[in-house]
Parts: sequence; structure tokens; C-alpha cells
Amino acid sequence: MNLPAADKLICLLAALLASSNAISSSLMDNFKDPQDGMFDTSHWLAERKGFFPIPIIITEPAVGVGAGAALLFLHDPFAGKTAEGETFDPQAVNTKGRLVPPSVSGIFGAYTENDSWFIGGAHFGVWKNDNVRYTGALAKASFNLKFFGLGGSEDSSESGLEFNIEADIFLQEIKFRIKDSDFFIGANYLFLDTKNEFKTSSLPIEIPNIKFDSTSASTTFMLEYDSRDTVFTPNNGISAALEASLFREALGGDHDFEKYKTYIKYFTQLGKPVVLGLRGELEALDGDITTPYYQYPFISMRGIPVMRYQGETVGVAEAEVRWNYTFRWSLVFFGGAGKAQSVDFIESEDDTVYSKGVGMRYFVARRFGAHAGFDIAWGPEDTAFYLTFGQAWY
Repeated sequence: MNLPAADKLICLLAALLASSNAISSSLMDNFKDPQDGMFDTSHWLAERKGFFPIPIIITEPAVGVGAGAALLFLHDPFAGKTAEGETFDPQAVNTKGRLVPPSVSGIFGAYTENDSWFIGGAHFGVWKNDNVRYTGALAKASFNLKFFGLGGSEDSSESGLEFNIEADIFLQEIKFRIKDSDFFIGANYLFLDTKNEFKTSSLPIEIPNIKFDSTSASTTFMLEYDSRDTVFTPNNGISAALEASLFREALGGDHDFEKYKTYIKYFTQLGKPVVLGLRGELEALDGDITTPYYQYPFISMRGIPVMRYQGETVGVAEAEVRWNYTFRWSLVFFGGAGKAQSVDFIESEDDTVYSKGVGMRYFVARRFGAHAGFDIAWGPEDTAFYLTFGQAWY
């Protein structure tokens, strides 16, 4: 199972903040951009701190529509370089124009229509003018999903085998900026204690449900580079990383195996109103037959349910074009391909899967370069709807 990286957590928290409080007429000045008089959350986000109750909306096709809530505590407002002509000061510090996210603590919980749920707490800490980042989380989750086997072929199974996984999750991560550059180096410890049940009693032949426990524990070493002009909705820059995860019995797990991941996300403007984004990602697992099924990489793209296409090696390539047809409104067009392979799987003639879609965005926080909106994606089997804040490639 994959957990969000720190920049994903930043985007999620900001999205929740932007959608939380009801806006009365007496508060409208805090949500009006002095540049064009339009609705904008920049001023509000730059000055907020303290406790906030936040709604959570889930639209992941693998678990269905769901809802929940979080109670967050912002230790500090957002910080960064004040733009020329601004009427507010978002706690300016010497960061070479980089936006400094706040330290945030929170508890959260949610439930979906297929009886999946999660609860937990997390803390994201930013120290020494964003030269040190810490993420810690403790959570419990229960997901009702389907297992389609390894290899990724659309013909591997018509409906998949239903299963439930209940997991206790513990994460500790720390990253250090390298000499005030755009590079981070870091490591984390992840512990997953799971209870698993495969619904084999639903098969045409009478087989009792298969139940078993499994524990995974790993240390991940990472090198990251991020030159994007914003972590929310970039117009220019690169985000890239190399990660090596070592799962070991000595760390508290049941099995020894390794996972490796690398990705790059590139953004550039094609003229003033059009932004092109390109994404490439490769993830591989080096294990044996005892490796837990939930640890195998899967294709992660809009329009494809979580864990639908798994394999020992998974590659994804995507492109996205955002057309800012007005200053505040934009249309998004995206498409991509993914491939999941296993050495034990006999490939079909073409086991590559594709997805495509369209979306709409509103420039909701000009000061922070953040757009919010929705996407409609068409995958090999499903049409999916997503609410999106910032860039969809988390």
C-alpha cells in the first residue's frame, strides 16, 4: 500500500482548508482578490492558523463515493515571498521566493459506500525555513477491494476476487534540503500490520473464505528534486525522485523483499495560456511467492481503480494540457498509458491499458498558484469522476 508523500499532504490540507468554512457576507473581503475582485482564497489561506473542522469527499472508483471529516491544527500560516502589489503579507521569510508550507497536525476519518473506512492522526512539521520536513502518521483502515491477479491484462479476470484488508499503519519520515538547493534527501520507516480475508465463498465452487495475517515493515531511502513554481498547480518546473524501499524481518515484518520507484513530472508553458504536463513513472518489486499481494505496484491513473492492474513491474506515461481560456477558468485534457507485468504471467498480444479524460478548473488561490475543479476520466472498464485540487499527479 502506498502512502502520500509530503507534497501530497500539503496539497490535500490546503484543498480541505479552502473548502471548509461557510462564507458569510461579513467575511467576503477575505475571499476577494484585490487584483480582479473575483473569489480567491489566497488572503484567507495566508493568515489562517489554529483549529479547523474540515469535510472530506471521496470519489475513488475502487471504493465508491464516501465522506468524512478532519480536525486540523495549523501551527503557522503559509509563508513565502510577498508578491508585488499584494495587500496582505503571507509571513514573508528569506526562502528565495519558495512557498513555505505550515506545520499541520490533525485527526481524520471517513467512510465509503462499499463499507470501506479509515481513521487516524498525522503531523507534518516544517523546520528551519523549510530545510527540514517531518511526516508522522498513525492510522487504522479497512478497505473492501478486488484482486485481479498479476500481469495487468484486461482479460485476467471478468470481475476480480473480492477481499477485505484491515491495516494498522505507522509512518515516520524525515527529509533534509541539500544546501538550500531544490534537492531533498531523506528516509522513512513504515509498519503495516494487516488482517486479510478473500471472499472465496462467493465463487461457483464451495470454498471457505481465506483468512490470514501479514505484517510488512520497511525503511525507504529517497532523493527528491523539485523546481516547480508551486506545489499546487505548476506552470513550470520539474518534480523527480528516486526511492528504494527495503522490507525486512529485522524491522518487524514477516518477509524480506525490495521495492524501487522513480518518477519525473515536467511542466512548461506553451505560450501564455497553455501549460503542458508530462509524467513518467516506473515501479518494481523484487520478491518471491511469499511477498504480500498488497505490496505489488499497481497502475495509478485517473479512470483506473486502485489495485486494478498489478505486477512486479509497473510503468505509467501521461500527458496533460491545461488551457487557461480566461484568467480564472481553464479546461484540462489528459491521457496516458500504463503497463503492469509479472514474470509468471503469459502476456497477451497487447497488455497496455489506456485512460483519457477532460476537466475544468477555477483559479482558486492566485497567491499560491492553486487551481481547483473536477475531472471525468474514461478507463478500460470504468468512467470515473474526481474532485481535484492542485495537480492531479499525486
